[in-house]
Amino acid sequence: MRTPKAVGVLAGAALLLGVLTAANAVVNIQNVGSGARSAALGNSFVAVADDPSAVFDNPAGVALQGKRQVSYTNVSLFFGGIEGDDLGQHVVGYVQPLGSRLGVGLGYERIGSDLMSENGAIVSLGYKLGRSLSLGVNGKYLFWSVGDIPPDNGVADPLSNSSAGSVGVDLGVLWKSPVAGLQAGAMLKNVNQPNVAKGSVAGESDAGKLPMDLALGLSYRLRGTSLVTAQWAMRDVTGDVDSRLLVGGEMQLVQGLMVRAGGSKMFESDATGDLNAGLGYQFGKMGFDYAYHIPLDLTETNGAHRFSFALSF
Repeated sequence: MRTPKAVGVLAGAALLLGVLTAANAVVNIQNVGSGARSAALGNSFVAVADDPSAVFDNPAGVALQGKRQVSYTNVSLFFGGIEGDDLGQHVVGYVQPLGSRLGVGLGYERIGSDLMSENGAIVSLGYKLGRSLSLGVNGKYLFWSVGDIPPDNGVADPLSNSSAGSVGVDLGVLWKSPVAGLQAGAMLKNVNQPNVAKGSVAGESDAGKLPMDLALGLSYRLRGTSLVTAQWAMRDVTGDVDSRLLVGGEMQLVQGLMVRAGGSKMFESDATGDLNAGLGYQFGKMGFDYAYHIPLDLTETNGAHRFSFALSF
């Protein structure tokens, strides 16, 4: 009889094995979400991109931030967890202005457990072409690693003690419209469709090929204190496209305190969407954000709790 520790290890191994052995099932780590604010807005952030989450959601936003900012996000992916396997996500972002037109960003994220993980290291460049238009590009290295998986009935797991990775490119754009407060954004993710598992799965040369994704969005700021945003997200635009509408909004309750909510496919019968809500508090140069996310098709997991801390300097 397997112990709970072994069951957790094998469950986690099965999860990553499924990720690596089916091209359509590959998880791009950037699709899991970044900061708590963007998550609370239903991940509808491509047309907002005004904090360090821009590194992950739209690099064009890196050019528009007039001060240095650093953020850290910790996520409990499954509230109940996998016993003995410490499943979670960590995200770090940094934005540095370089003059009035150029900005650089750095990001790192890890999702996984003590046994296995997916990781992404990102360098962003954003450039303002004028008062209204900004462009951005990400260069990133995406990689995964698996530790020692115990043999099952004496049969060694092919992924035990293995790792692989690949370089990817993202492109982003932000446009401030003539209408006060209205902004449009777009991001093309995985332009080169990197293969993060090439050569790792026998007979499956495209097993780890990441799909090219496209996000198009609009955001509208109301009187400087409230925001509504909508985003059309298309996954795998060169293949079997999966599209969904993401929506979100935030409102200031009192000075420094924000309330947020968002989601996708909330009223559709297939129950494959999600619900998000959160709070934010700004105190001087420090910001604290919280988001709760629950996938409508996995409500038994009790959702994910996301906490972010940010500092401007």
